[in-house]
Amino acid sequence: MICSTVKRLFLVNVSLILLYLLVGSGLKGAEPEDEVTVYVVDYPRLTVSQFQKAFPKIRLNQVDGPSGPALASRLMAERRAGKYQAYLYIAGQGTHVSVLYTAKALAPMPPAFILPEVKDESRWFKGKHRFVDPETRHSFVFQGHRGLYVSYNTQQARADEIKSWWDLLNPKWKGKIIGYDPTIAGVARNVLWYLYMNKALGAEFISKLYGDKQITLSRDHRQLVDWLAAGKAAVCVPCDDAELASAKEQRLPVDSVTQTLKEGDYIAGGQGVISLITPVPHPHEAQIFLNWFLSREGQSLFQEQSVKSGQRNANSRRTDIPKDVIAPEYRLKDDAVFWENGPNVDQETAEATKLLKGILAKRP
Repeated sequence: MICSTVKRLFLVNVSLILLYLLVGSGLKGAEPEDEVTVYVVDYPRLTVSQFQKAFPKIRLNQVDGPSGPALASRLMAERRAGKYQAYLYIAGQGTHVSVLYTAKALAPMPPAFILPEVKDESRWFKGKHRFVDPETRHSFVFQGHRGLYVSYNTQQARADEIKSWWDLLNPKWKGKIIGYDPTIAGVARNVLWYLYMNKALGAEFISKLYGDKQITLSRDHRQLVDWLAAGKAAVCVPCDDAELASAKEQRLPVDSVTQTLKEGDYIAGGQGVISLITPVPHPHEAQIFLNWFLSREGQSLFQEQSVKSGQRNANSRRTDIPKDVIAPEYRLKDDAVFWENGPNVDQETAEATKLLKGILAKRP
């Protein structure tokens, strides 16, 4: 059985042949079933689709979703109907923890790490695997990039004026700061979490920034960048990366603060979290996909394909792969203080949101 498998994979690189051999050795002579079903959201789907080329004899069923909540709702509806179709789930952190983990739909992941290069934690940022579920073994984070959350009009401000978040409280910026509404899910809510949990900032800073500085909030990403470019504001916290990049390409006077501020970096995971679903008909196919996706080859493809699609910050947490395609400002810094949210992020964000709404309600 193993010999026939190797013959089928003759054209695949050595590490992938090793993967198939290692997985196959645990099958007790059983012939692998040639199918794997992956539920995926957003830009990681581009890498998922490449699995078929690496393992042409394993049929890939790729189920794309418009968002994590929508795809998780579909998956759970199928489970309630007795249909266990998903083998793996790739999306942002939220639904892995709040939906799938809570429903006990996730399998422990470390036992499924087969390739030595995947098991070797020294190949990952800070020399360790990162999980976001409460047991730290179900939902694996493979993406991590520095969040760039302060942008500015280059005719009204300079990056070197903002070395700390507290610098935004300078009287000169009063009435000149705009930002996306942090009560809406997305990047701005991540910023709110960071400000709330960072001991050097916390409730005092949030109160002064959103209460005293007359910050103008919007729920339209393009509108914010238009305001910034037109000089209606000097600083934006935060503005959308893609809209900023588009404005810069048009040579409009906008830019982002890229240096690490005094209070440290926020590391964002984007849509870069993967979980194994349980039960599945053929768990070894899920293992093969998982190890390929987290391998050097898989994560290199993830970076390349994502950046080509316009996702400039799709930095893999693997540190042993080339980073040429990732803009330097998004690469993780080993020597920087950093903040990452965990399994209690929903509760912590709810506390921060309650605080913010109270502050906004008191504004004139």
